[in-house]
Amino acid sequence: MERTSSGKLGTAPDGTPDADELKIHSIVDQVVASVRKKINVHAIRSLFSFMGIGEEHPFTLLPKAQVLQRLRRNLEYFLVNYVLIFALIFFCVLIFHPYAMLSCVGTLAVWITVLAQRKQLQAMLGPSFPMLYIVYALAACTAFILAFSLLPSLLTATSITGVLGIVHALLRNTPASDKVDVLLEDHP
Repeated sequence: MERTSSGKLGTAPDGTPDADELKIHSIVDQVVASVRKKINVHAIRSLFSFMGIGEEHPFTLLPKAQVLQRLRRNLEYFLVNYVLIFALIFFCVLIFHPYAMLSCVGTLAVWITVLAQRKQLQAMLGPSFPMLYIVYALAACTAFILAFSLLPSLLTATSITGVLGIVHALLRNTPASDKVDVLLEDHP
């Protein structure tokens, strides 16, 4: 990475972005695009819809043949609600483990700082030091922190959310699944 005539870092002499910056941006863009596709504000189901408040039969059992279809449909339909429940449970678990919470907040702060200040960091380290090495080192440190301080909290929150989510997805009749269930009951 060299300085251009305008003094900017991160571009080749001809003005095009360098390879390391393109790799980082492409990886981050792919992850963000896939998350945005599945999880967005418009996919949050209301508490009334999630819990079936006001419905005559919000939770029922299906015959074994249709259980997987309902499970798949409800997991897609209520995905954002399950993610929000996981975040709430994870936060509650972290309250009882302050060291894990501090390491989580610290790791997040370092990632945000490195991603937001990568140009200044590159200027400080020099143009010959690839930025991709910093991202790899940060990923390795994050994995180490996850393995030794956040793993018990993460496993607890994941297992609680998983059990609650699967039970809810198996038993909950969504408006779309009500129509399918009625059709399936008509044809045994």
